[in-house]
Amino acid sequence: MSFHFLRNKKISFKVKVLIPLIIIFILSVLFITYIDYRMLSSAVRRKTNTNLEMFANNIITQINHLDIILGSAKQTLNEKHIAIAKTVVYILENTSQRIKPEELQYIAELLDISEINIANREGFIINSNIPEFIGDDYINNEITEIYMILADGTALSLSEEPRATIMPDSSLGSITHFTGITIPGGGFVQLGFNANVIAELQNQINIDKTINETRIGDNGYGFIISQGIITAHPDNAYLDRDVSGESWYKEVRNGSGFVWINKDNELYYAGFKNVNNNTIIGLVPRSDYYLDLNKILAETVRLLIFSITFIFIVMLLLLEKLLSPIKHLVYGLGKIAESNLNVRIEGNYNDEFDNIKDAVNSMADDIKEHMNLVSGIEYAAKIQKNLLPPVSLFNEAFEDYSCIWKPKDIVGGDIYWMKNFSEGTVLCVCDCTGHGTPGALLTMLVSSAFEAVVTQKNYKDTAEIIWELEKRLVEELNVDTNAGERGLIINDGCDLAVLFINKSGSVKISSGNTNVFICDGEKTKRFKGQKIRVGEGLIKNKDDIKTIEIPSNPDNKYYITSDGLYEQIGCSENGKTGKNETEMFPFGFARLEKIILENHKEKQSIISEKIFFEFEKFRGNSPRRDDLQLISFKPRIIS
Repeated sequence: MSFHFLRNKKISFKVKVLIPLIIIFILSVLFITYIDYRMLSSAVRRKTNTNLEMFANNIITQINHLDIILGSAKQTLNEKHIAIAKTVVYILENTSQRIKPEELQYIAELLDISEINIANREGFIINSNIPEFIGDDYINNEITEIYMILADGTALSLSEEPRATIMPDSSLGSITHFTGITIPGGGFVQLGFNANVIAELQNQINIDKTINETRIGDNGYGFIISQGIITAHPDNAYLDRDVSGESWYKEVRNGSGFVWINKDNELYYAGFKNVNNNTIIGLVPRSDYYLDLNKILAETVRLLIFSITFIFIVMLLLLEKLLSPIKHLVYGLGKIAESNLNVRIEGNYNDEFDNIKDAVNSMADDIKEHMNLVSGIEYAAKIQKNLLPPVSLFNEAFEDYSCIWKPKDIVGGDIYWMKNFSEGTVLCVCDCTGHGTPGALLTMLVSSAFEAVVTQKNYKDTAEIIWELEKRLVEELNVDTNAGERGLIINDGCDLAVLFINKSGSVKISSGNTNVFICDGEKTKRFKGQKIRVGEGLIKNKDDIKTIEIPSNPDNKYYITSDGLYEQIGCSENGKTGKNETEMFPFGFARLEKIILENHKEKQSIISEKIFFEFEKFRGNSPRRDDLQLISFKPRIIS
């Protein structure tokens, strides 16, 4: 949430305090209302679920009761019809002549049988009281093929559930209970008995009446679906409707539970159970479901608003007294933020605000003193930056070059110096002891010394330049070379590399604790500096300083960097930023050499940018440890 408008000076301080309080109060009301809503909603859901469960269980009880009665009736029918079937088989066994269909019809009427079908061992009907059935078979009909187990005497008798008979014209006949009895010697007799007694028993328990009279809440109701067809509903217009294609039916056709459904373009909360191929559904309209919830919620919100309004009025009365010292403090801090460091907060508060007032006034004095100090250091930084060689010297000496110079603080201990002569260029890259102000003071001294010791007589002799610099610094730093003690407490001096770049392309290098990298596109070679520090007074003569010479090569590029680059710690060994220094390792030489070699054909500025990018990425959140400078160049070869 943004409060930028509170910065408007035209808005009073009291209003600026009240606005956040009002917002907090509103958010509190919304939060508490939301919590109450969740709790009340849960209670309403439990109550509704209980009502839906009771409705479904009532229907299930009646269905189970009906199943028990029908099961008993079917068992009685089975026993009765099997006894009659045995009688028919006995008659057939003891009749020498083939009985005609009309005679079978007489027997059927006598025994109250609707069908008598006699089948041979192969399952074909060879005689029937319904002549149209003669010639039909039981083999290819999935409903009747179960009788084939009677044909060879595998089973003696078989009774089926009551079902509608299929007449010769493919129409449905009456509800019939079928019984089959095997005939000794092969074949079987199938008898069909009128089963309307089952339908009469079903009508004795009227589930429709329960559906019509049961209400779930004020407007809720229930209904029953069997295999996608509505079989019981309080509205007769819905009976026998096929709902198998409805999206809500797919949610309730299996298992049991509760779910929100959209039925007839209205949202309902539904409880459902599936039992014996029936789906029992109870519906509560959305308006009914939320009716009690909204009533309780409205009362809760009214109570909350009243309570918070009362608290707000009380706070408003106390706010004026509380804000008086705060306004004075805010005014003073605002002036300090506007750089008015002469401001003073007045007043006696006789409490903790007196301590805050004194702290703010003292802070203004401290900031003023600090700003004066920082202003002086920033001016020193401008002077130090002006000591660096101008771009024109680099353009004159080199075909391509790049310079990165980044002090750790406002000023630093790294510096580079160069001067062009008739036969070539002297480049000195120097890392003075320390960083910040002490290091910066030494850089000014070293830069001045370079101007004095690099002359027309010695500019080709890099060892001579270092030796002359050593003698001058020892003198100016008041180093006692006999006792090995320094006139200053700091470990003053510098690490440096001195290069003479001949216009023919060859390069002489003398170095103390400073690495020089040379890349020809095939490999990168590192020349380690000697373990000497210029200015300590430990170099005895010029012969202690070594010089190497690199032959001219148009592919050579040179890189000189201070230890602030390769000694910087950052990522741990697994590539992640370590939690402490013991888990980290330095940027190192290998990473630097790899970047130099892989990008050899790029411009020096691009190579330097990639090196610094990888440096920053490697450093991550780790603080800079030291000043950083990287001077790179490709010599301009003049034949």
